[in-house]
Amino acid sequence: MEQDRRSALQTLAGVTGLGLLPAARESAAQSLPNLADQVYTRLDAGDKPVRGGVIRLAASQYVGNMNPNRWPVNDWVTLSFFHEKFVVNDGAYRPTVPYVAESLVREGPRAIVMTLRPGIQFHDGSPLTAEAVKYMFDWIMKPENAAWTISTVTDLESVEVIGPLKVRMNLKSTWASFPGMLSGAAGYVMSAVALQQDAKRFESTAPKGLGPYMVEEASPGNFLRLKRNPNWWLAKALGRPDMPYFDGMLISVIPDPAVRLANFRAGKLDMLELEKTQYAALFNDKNYSIQIQPANHAAAFRLNNAKGPCTDIRVRRAISHAIDRKALIDGTQFGLARVASGLYPSDHWAHNPSLKPVEFNPRLARELLAQAGFDKGLTIKGYVINTPESIQVAEASKNMLAQVGINWQFDALAPVAAAARRTAGDYDMATGGWSFVLDPDLAMTGLYHPQGNFSQGRAPNPELAKDIEAARNELSIDKRQVMYQALEKRVADDHLDVWLWWPLTATAFQKWVRGYSYEGNLKYKESWWFTHPLWFADGKPGTPA
Repeated sequence: MEQDRRSALQTLAGVTGLGLLPAARESAAQSLPNLADQVYTRLDAGDKPVRGGVIRLAASQYVGNMNPNRWPVNDWVTLSFFHEKFVVNDGAYRPTVPYVAESLVREGPRAIVMTLRPGIQFHDGSPLTAEAVKYMFDWIMKPENAAWTISTVTDLESVEVIGPLKVRMNLKSTWASFPGMLSGAAGYVMSAVALQQDAKRFESTAPKGLGPYMVEEASPGNFLRLKRNPNWWLAKALGRPDMPYFDGMLISVIPDPAVRLANFRAGKLDMLELEKTQYAALFNDKNYSIQIQPANHAAAFRLNNAKGPCTDIRVRRAISHAIDRKALIDGTQFGLARVASGLYPSDHWAHNPSLKPVEFNPRLARELLAQAGFDKGLTIKGYVINTPESIQVAEASKNMLAQVGINWQFDALAPVAAAARRTAGDYDMATGGWSFVLDPDLAMTGLYHPQGNFSQGRAPNPELAKDIEAARNELSIDKRQVMYQALEKRVADDHLDVWLWWPLTATAFQKWVRGYSYEGNLKYKESWWFTHPLWFADGKPGTPA
């Protein structure tokens, strides 16, 4: 079993390492009005979708804020069931797929016209119009609304309504990463009604989005019940009125992974994203379908180079060399990860293929500490998120650091408390990385630019900030790729983070769940996932075909 499991992981790692950049280079101006003609919207001829049933899912944490512009959002997958974006990313994580937006046309260096698809309405019944889009971006840009996404729209000067379904986005610069912003958190389309009612907390307020499901009942910390959106715009666009196929969703909050797995095995859950320890146990179990896919996340520890001992690059290097990434992947991820060499995953179009993971070298780590004046040892402080996996990784890393004389004292905190510590710069080494690495500017600016919402604990670096801005404004996709590859190498060489791995996710499906395509999801990623809803074999759970 172990040999078969490792063979499967090695095969997947080989596939994901090939890179999926299409040969053609799309420009910033795109139009895709006929979705039905696109490869990523087609169904296999053998697929026979069936309407009915409520799919039962589980999450380790409640979704959190249902307004994607409010922090924290703890579960972006759940959020995407009821919110949708203007633009979707392709198989190489480039924002090349107009979605709610029908087209983006660059009028000049600092103006982009966005045309919306016609006939779309929000869950509250109000239509998607140019006025609604203007209201949303105006709302994000007002500091008093405390939207964390304000830092992602700093280059937006104003939004001008030029037609019922057309807006002109007036930019402060060329802002080449504008489509990437539309494919990220600020690109989730919300109605003016929802934003007018927003009182800074959306936990129990039904959001007014565009997605395939609508919030029916919310019990923060316990469950979220969704119901089918009968007016889903994509179903109309594709001529498939039965989409989405489930009548609803029930997402139960079950913090204990063992309890989640027990519920799945008892048939009380229809699909489950497995903890790494659970994958090995279920890999060869013929009662379930297990699918492995690369995830576009980058796991890391962040180091504070603005104050404390990690201002010395020798200390940062020592920490990085003291951590055995392969051992962590084998011991805590059970092989479900690719060793990371930097911020961008290996199948991301902006990744620098020349980067190599930091070598595990305890001897060098001790030498670097001695050179920095810590030959008798060093104590550093920080925090991690209080999930079982995060704590397990932290404990294993703490033990590795202890072998070279570094005593890492960390607190396990809830996401809100961890965010407060990060904002205050109150750490030497702490949970880091980036979830959903989409447009390269979002993560690069977010982590390393002074305007980035997650850049606390980074020492001022005007030259780096200038280069990040230059990459953000370069219109040539080929030149942008070179610039981001250089930026990725630059921050990696500065050891501002301890890059650990790019995860692989393992999802278990009950036999009665239909519609999942390994090949489609691997090749087209989120553009496939959003356009191919799952269904039950006989329209209800518990009835394998």
